[in-house]
Amino acid sequence: MLQPRLLFLLSSLLTWSSLSSPATALPQELPAGADLKEDNGQVTINPDSTANQTAVHPRATIFSGVPGPTHCRGHAVLLLDLPPPALNPDNNTPITTTTTPQCYNIPNDDSTSTAGTAAAGCGTFLANKSDGCEARMFAEPNCVGYLNTVVFIPEDRAVGGQWRSME
Repeated sequence: MLQPRLLFLLSSLLTWSSLSSPATALPQELPAGADLKEDNGQVTINPDSTANQTAVHPRATIFSGVPGPTHCRGHAVLLLDLPPPALNPDNNTPITTTTTPQCYNIPNDDSTSTAGTAAAGCGTFLANKSDGCEARMFAEPNCVGYLNTVVFIPEDRAVGGQWRSME
């Protein structure tokens, strides 16, 4: 009874040891836009950060619904096309200004309601990372009751919350 089990274990061990190990070599062709870098014997492949980068003008779109699995639900109640920040001609970085932020109340899209602002549940905030754009979100109209800061990113990603105003 013991011999068949021992025989099975030995045959399994021999079968596993005869299998070749997986290849660990780098692929012969690098993906488009990839850069090969070697440092202290370690090889890393990093995509080129400037490849396929298109300019995105800062835009905030606020929706009446809540975030879905990939996009905001509902319809757009506020669309803000913002000017790109002024760039320093010496090093092409955004110039920081000390102007007073402008407050935007979320408009009420229901014509039968007497309330002046509605609570939005979702938004998308698009801009280049190098622009350094961000918006402060508020729970009440006229930018009262700070909730959170949203950072603009260069992809269409839904951000959820309950906001009535933003600056």
